[in-house]
Amino acid sequence: MSKPEDSASYSHRHTGVLDLGWDGFGQLCKLLVEKITDDYQPEVVVGIAKGGGLPAVVISSALYVNFFPIKLSSRENEMVVREIPEVLVPPTANLRGKKVLLVDDICITMRTLTLARTEIERKGAAEVRCASFAVHEHSVKPEWYALNTDDLILFPWDKEVYVDGVWKLNREYEEEFRNL
Repeated sequence: MSKPEDSASYSHRHTGVLDLGWDGFGQLCKLLVEKITDDYQPEVVVGIAKGGGLPAVVISSALYVNFFPIKLSSRENEMVVREIPEVLVPPTANLRGKKVLLVDDICITMRTLTLARTEIERKGAAEVRCASFAVHEHSVKPEWYALNTDDLILFPWDKEVYVDGVWKLNREYEEEFRNL
């Protein structure tokens, strides 16, 4: 696994748009499970909430192993409020002595995965390996990932938001579209 870079590397440009959809998400989860199990058999899967929880649940179900969440975030109610992610939901003590697969939705710098790994290791996990659903070409990459694209990925779980009784494109995606 690559080492985390400084936060300046977080800024990146997208080359296009990939509207993943639920079918695309499902197919890429299967691909990720196949890549992981080529050389690792986790005993438990930990998903970084919020976006990493969805692929982590699918992976844990496919592997017949327990799923547990962890939440580290720089955000509150989707607004960035701190520079360094804070542990909001710590890892469970049930990780002690286990081979853990840690999953996030997208990895750019490995910052969140590295912080989560440290927290899980503090709980006594025997081994922690990382996977990300998606990376960009310039990303610091975890051991496994399903998708490598410089496109703006429209994840199906947060593409649209419900505001004032109307479904709208997530404002973060709207901002990214303006920068394309």
